[in-house]
Amino acid sequence: MRELRKVDDNIILRMNSTNTASADECLALFRVLQTAYARREHDISYCVSVLDERLAQSPKSFSLQSQRDWIDSEKSVEDIVRKRSLDVFRSRCKYFDFPGDIEDFIQRK
Repeated sequence: MRELRKVDDNIILRMNSTNTASADECLALFRVLQTAYARREHDISYCVSVLDERLAQSPKSFSLQSQRDWIDSEKSVEDIVRKRSLDVFRSRCKYFDFPGDIEDFIQRK
């Protein structure tokens, strides 16, 4: 996950090198963020489903339950990282209008 969050970790640097007055440049950067979010969301969901299947077979496995708890904490971290990155994005690309279907994606609905 650390590797997949590099885009978010470097958001301020990327915003400094982006012409934030340009809707096209803001859209390009937003698409990079969107792709990263989708990838992380997919990976987390996959891990949850695999661990849930394994826990169904071995419900008393402390190791599996610990891994499942770790994945749950990753979901919380993902929410925090996403909010932080989008706050920076919105503060710099003030005139960027998010596409309509994106708001649900941002809010993970």
